[in-house]
Amino acid sequence: MRIKVVVLGGSSLSTPLLAEAIARCSPHAGYEIVLVGRNTERLKLVQSVSQEVIHGSKAYIQVSVTTDFERALEGAAYCVNQIRPGGLEGRLFDETFPHRFGIPGEETLGPGGFSNACRSLPVVLNFCHIMERSSPNIILLNLTNPCSLLQYAIRTYTNVNIIGLCELPVVMMEGVAGLLGIPRTELDFRLGGMNHHSWITAVHQAGRDRLPEVLAQVERLPKLHVDPELVRALGAIPSPFIRYYFHPDRILKETSGRPARAQELIELGASMLEDFQRWKPGTGSAPSTLRTRGAIWYEKIVAPLLVTLAEKRDGIFPLNIENHGALTGLPEKAVIETLVEVRNGILQPPNPLHFSTDIQVMLESHCAFEMLTAQAVVEHDRNKALRALLSDKLVTSFDQARQIVDEIFKTLP
Repeated sequence: MRIKVVVLGGSSLSTPLLAEAIARCSPHAGYEIVLVGRNTERLKLVQSVSQEVIHGSKAYIQVSVTTDFERALEGAAYCVNQIRPGGLEGRLFDETFPHRFGIPGEETLGPGGFSNACRSLPVVLNFCHIMERSSPNIILLNLTNPCSLLQYAIRTYTNVNIIGLCELPVVMMEGVAGLLGIPRTELDFRLGGMNHHSWITAVHQAGRDRLPEVLAQVERLPKLHVDPELVRALGAIPSPFIRYYFHPDRILKETSGRPARAQELIELGASMLEDFQRWKPGTGSAPSTLRTRGAIWYEKIVAPLLVTLAEKRDGIFPLNIENHGALTGLPEKAVIETLVEVRNGILQPPNPLHFSTDIQVMLESHCAFEMLTAQAVVEHDRNKALRALLSDKLVTSFDQARQIVDEIFKTLP
């Protein structure tokens, strides 16, 4: 059996780690990975490194490249979307322009997320329309941010079958397991919410509630980023991104005068490219900078889910899926993040999610932000754009919302 996987945005220098991660999943099938991008020279460079990292593996994985997306889709079962419209320069803008309004900048939340959606959504939808025509049965695994916002738009305005992926919930669960000194596989979690708004609300081991122990020593959780006193008050472990809502003043102070994360990634990307170009294939090792980006999403979630789906295996994964009543209070078509059982390669309905009133309100507000932003961008609706920004907790006044819309919304194609 041969599984064809198209990688949209395949010229990313971290992409070889996808082939490596698939090989580490002990696949029984053969995989054909087709890297799609705009720059043939860079695609071939990524192809060479991909072949190097899987050399000697028992897995049968072929890697090819093309600039023709429609041709690449022929016979493909899956498409991994990891494009970044506007590049890291776009992300740099998203992370910095909100500072003018006294708001932290982030590419998935608040004004930065709104800007990112205005830039990315039209491009992603265009690719989805090509999929509708050329490969209507393909499954799209989406990594592009803002992940759940794009997913909502794709499900609303196209017929593409999409699953949203993020490694962060896996990292959160691993952090809790490490704190308790127990393998993650021995713990049962209740985790859910929305992308970058997930919460761990329960941790059990053989029926024993371990969450109180975690909360008692929550300071030891890696990359918590939210004040431990607040976490204990809430009684749930938040995604690190929740810090933007609880501690915007701290973030502005910490980031003032420092390079944005996007600037660091731009410099890292340039260094990686130079290293890749100096690298010689056939040396038995990959470029030394391959892992410096920290692209753990391939091993944490993308490859395990892909192999599980393709080879009809069983597993439990944190996924972004349509709500369909799982999270009371959110619309049926809202995109939620929750643990999903995969049985024989088929996604099963998730367990119902329940949150305290204050967390529920945060989720409802963010859901309104995402849905209204998607509608505003696709429908070119300024009124919905204003309503979207006013639904986000980072935006505190109508005047802020109006200025952001005046600056960003006019850039829509």
